[in-house]
Amino acid sequence: MSPLLAIVTEPLAPQPLQWLSDRCEVVQCGTSDAQFDELVTRAQALVVRTYTKVDQQLLDRAPNLKVVARAGVGLDNIDLDACKARGVRVVHTPHANAMSVVEYTISMMMQALRPIHPITQALDESSWHHAREDAITESSVVDTTLGIIGLGYIGSLVALAASGLGMHVVHNDLRQIEALSQALSLEELLKVARVVCLHVDGRASNKHLISSDQFALMRRDVVLINASRGFVIDPHAAEDFAQHNPDAQLIFDVHDPEPIDPDSGLLGLPNVILTPHIAAATRQAKTAMSWVVRDVHAVLEGQEPIHPAN
Repeated sequence: MSPLLAIVTEPLAPQPLQWLSDRCEVVQCGTSDAQFDELVTRAQALVVRTYTKVDQQLLDRAPNLKVVARAGVGLDNIDLDACKARGVRVVHTPHANAMSVVEYTISMMMQALRPIHPITQALDESSWHHAREDAITESSVVDTTLGIIGLGYIGSLVALAASGLGMHVVHNDLRQIEALSQALSLEELLKVARVVCLHVDGRASNKHLISSDQFALMRRDVVLINASRGFVIDPHAAEDFAQHNPDAQLIFDVHDPEPIDPDSGLLGLPNVILTPHIAAATRQAKTAMSWVVRDVHAVLEGQEPIHPAN
């Protein structure tokens, strides 16, 4: 009898990868690699991250597949209905990278509102005092209004951290949520928040949730941070807003498409910061996400996984 085969299409942390390799055959192989077509026909497990699309077409090529594992939170790249119809379990790591995304959001907000510039050379007394004067920001984050769009697990943690900094936190969510922050309509939130951060999920109705009409409601000095999904923001509307509002700061970690279109008008704008989908990119978080392999092994052994997605 052939050993159980798990295909890993994107990099995992070494220790979880070795743990799974000790329990079944593991091949690291991208979907565009020449050997993938042969391997997928006999694979029982598929471990993916962000950029591997698991759809009906792929499932049709994998008759022996029992489990698809997403080493991460979002399941936008996995057709859950198609997997369910085929009897393929889907597992993920729903909270593994949450604090890393919270840290990114808070640190980028602090960088925008209160930038700190270090001394790089010795200063005489006059230059010292000038440097101190130049470093004064308009205010601290205390009493600044933060608007959180999407008060799920990550959004709630951002709200907790921001409240600890003395910020006034408001939120908007599809659900009625009991929370310490104040619930507002999306329109009201966009009008009052100095900082707006997005933590929504990947449902289709969130496409271009922030477009021209929403940008028109925002403060001219808004700090807008998106670490959720790239398609949530209309890039052309964002470009137009940034160009006409130099005091605003747009900070986007996720993009549509990825990599960023080389012709994107957002590239090079002085008040736009673009990062390459790294909000969750700490070794600690990546290792935690990679431990999805425990649920892979559980399913292969006929056991119930800890974090099923379907």
